[in-house]
Amino acid sequence: MGTGQMMLTIGAFVLLGVIILSVNAGFLTVNTTVYSSRVDIMAVSLANSIIEDAASLAFDEKTVGAAITSTSSLTAPASLGLDGTENRSIVNSFDDFDDYNCYRTNPKLDTILVPGSTSKFIFSTYCAVDYVDPANPDNISSTATYAKRLKLRTYLPGMTDTIRISKVYSYWYFR
Repeated sequence: MGTGQMMLTIGAFVLLGVIILSVNAGFLTVNTTVYSSRVDIMAVSLANSIIEDAASLAFDEKTVGAAITSTSSLTAPASLGLDGTENRSIVNSFDDFDDYNCYRTNPKLDTILVPGSTSKFIFSTYCAVDYVDPANPDNISSTATYAKRLKLRTYLPGMTDTIRISKVYSYWYFR
């Protein structure tokens, strides 16, 4: 084999090595994106699950089984959260929307198992409930209104990404 053929062979191996490294880097990027998407989808699903549970409850402690006609009958903004009958660790004991104020899951039992390992992604969620101005739900109200907002943060401890979702829940009474 001549010097020219040897140079062509070495060049072919170098080119093959570059192509293999590029393909492997592409696979790594795709796998990272797939896992990131799975984590984000799971975090959004967990947050939506909590929102749906909260929205299925009464608007306020005072509206459980009864109707009100004035905002002065509602729970004071400083008293939003658990009452004496609810237990923070038993979500089924919650009877109204604002019981989710300061509710947290740490860790959340819903996890994603990483294929090929025993590692799991364990989510944490923190909730806050406030009265908001019905005309502008971005503004927190210092008085009781017919609109409450539940804000959730769902994240993986140690990670920088946080899913933030909010829901405004309004009280409607038809006579």
